Amino acid sequence: MTREEALAEIKAAKNTESVSIALSFIAKTGTVADIGTLMPIASSNIANSTIKKLAVEAVCSIIKESMLTRFNELTAEMRQKLATILQTLDPKIVNELSKDLFSNDNERRLSALQMLGILRRHPKVKDLLVKLLHDKDPKIKATVVSLLGKTLGPNDQQIVMALLNDPDKRVKANTVEALESLGNPRMIPILYKHRKEPNNRTRGNVLKALFNLGYTEIEEDLFEMLNAKEPLQKASALWVISQVKYTKSAKVVDAAGACLLCPNKIVRKNAINALKTLSTLRSLGYVRYLGDVLGDAQ
Repeated sequence: MTREEALAEIKAAKNTESVSIALSFIAKTGTVADIGTLMPIASSNIANSTIKKLAVEAVCSIIKESMLTRFNELTAEMRQKLATILQTLDPKIVNELSKDLFSNDNERRLSALQMLGILRRHPKVKDLLVKLLHDKDPKIKATVVSLLGKTLGPNDQQIVMALLNDPDKRVKANTVEALESLGNPRMIPILYKHRKEPNNRTRGNVLKALFNLGYTEIEEDLFEMLNAKEPLQKASALWVISQVKYTKSAKVVDAAGACLLCPNKIVRKNAINALKTLSTLRSLGYVRYLGDVLGDAQ
């Protein structure tokens, strides 16, 4: 039996045995495009109970495998639609995903983790993520921290705070974002200690978090980054300026303007974006004159 033959058998619906065989086959070979054929049966109130059960299983199997093996190929909108269908038809999907989260296939694990992020409102997701905080794979751990930032409550900072000292720079940077997302000003003294981090992304995240949590005295730290020799330090400082719309210091705006003369394209791009975001006479003046000279203003 081919996939096309199975779909034809399902549409014809001549007898229960043939349709059952076809549904079992399509559950293993079907694609997202076949869900439209299966959903009327899976959601029917009058369909044969056995057929309906097999249709539900087929839809869930197709969605789960498609998202686990082709997650990055699906649009964000498609992922959300598929996840909604999956959660509606299979309330136990999070339990099923937990098996993939602890498999030996790292790519499958990461896709399962990303699926959990879409299903984050499920009551069991938070506990599963917490279990993975001590995973040996830094990529998994960094993704977990990022997702936890969207599920933790304002008093859950202890769950991720220890990861500020993690040796992996991605984990540290994502931990800062997670702590910022909690919106708890009590995190300011803890984050303040990390404002000199050597990694540019972590350092930028710390300054942004401090500012958004209420500590706005980040002028000297921004100025230091804008004048650093490493282009990525400059680029991250400019990113912070654009994110928090930092207009408190003319000195910082001037340093950002000077970054338009940097030979690094990323720095110049971030400088133009930051200065345009500030949208002051001073910042736009730099873009107008230095941006035009360098041909980067558009």
